[in-house]
Amino acid sequence: MKYFFATLSAVFVLLLVMVGYTYVSAALPEENVAVLDEPKAHIQLITQNSNEHFWSTFKRGAQDAGVEQNVYVEFADVSAKDPGLIAEAAEQAVYSAVDGLALQAADEERTAEVLQQAERAQIPVLTFESDLFPTTDIPTVGSNSYDAGYSLGRMAVQACDGKATAVILVESALEDTPSSSRNLKVQGIMNALSDTPGIEVAQVYPVNVEHFEVEKSTNEILDERPDVDLILCTGETSTPGVAQVLVDANRVGDICVIGYGAMPQTLDYIERGVIYGSVCPDAYQIGYQSVKQLCRMLDGETVSNSLNTSMYTVTADNLEEFREQTAQQNVD
Repeated sequence: MKYFFATLSAVFVLLLVMVGYTYVSAALPEENVAVLDEPKAHIQLITQNSNEHFWSTFKRGAQDAGVEQNVYVEFADVSAKDPGLIAEAAEQAVYSAVDGLALQAADEERTAEVLQQAERAQIPVLTFESDLFPTTDIPTVGSNSYDAGYSLGRMAVQACDGKATAVILVESALEDTPSSSRNLKVQGIMNALSDTPGIEVAQVYPVNVEHFEVEKSTNEILDERPDVDLILCTGETSTPGVAQVLVDANRVGDICVIGYGAMPQTLDYIERGVIYGSVCPDAYQIGYQSVKQLCRMLDGETVSNSLNTSMYTVTADNLEEFREQTAQQNVD
């Protein structure tokens, strides 16, 4: 019996020690956890649920600006650049009475409606990385699709010494997605090549990146267009897809690839000589400046209707410099 009570007493003491330790531990602040002031605003950005380098880097820039400005930045991910999905997410943000809203305009009609809803609710709103201007008084942040296309075309001239038979791959996730941005990129490419008669654009291939059409179209080009020795990609997802097909077909060196975006695979292919180079928007600054502009609007400041961000042109010559410059931005 004595042994029983002794054991019971020991267990009781042990429980008291554990409870006391838990209480003290909970009262102590964790290391490396920033104690922030109460956020002064709640900003929502409608983004895509995608592994593209653009979106991960865009979010990093927006988060950094949020910490700097002491605002809560929330990302409402949609599965694709679908006008319906973006409009629904934006409407939900308005109903939730967020303090500020930013989105990538996917069409004119639905986007204009939801932007007007936000304005009626007195919610500051802007668009980013969009060439659609559904209402003229809505600020926008980002790069210009025409300039991106022009840079692609100039890089092609440099890569091929002014002589090539080219095709252009234009990607879209949806068949009925408005083509303003895509058309501007193609227009930029064509204007950049207009002074180089030695480069002929044989065909423009629309590809649906959701249906694995990049690989299909690239193989079709290899099989049916033996004269083609230059492929220009206008989308971030299609660029490494084209390169992989060339590697699998043992056609590296036969066809010059000019890409778009800065996905890790794309940069690796540039390093290996499969892709000549790539043009990509400064996604970090687009995210960062979108939040900064909304904060200025919340503070009652008048902002520019268009804040243009820079673009990178990446080749083997400046690849390491680009990697070093964007190293912190790429950390997820």
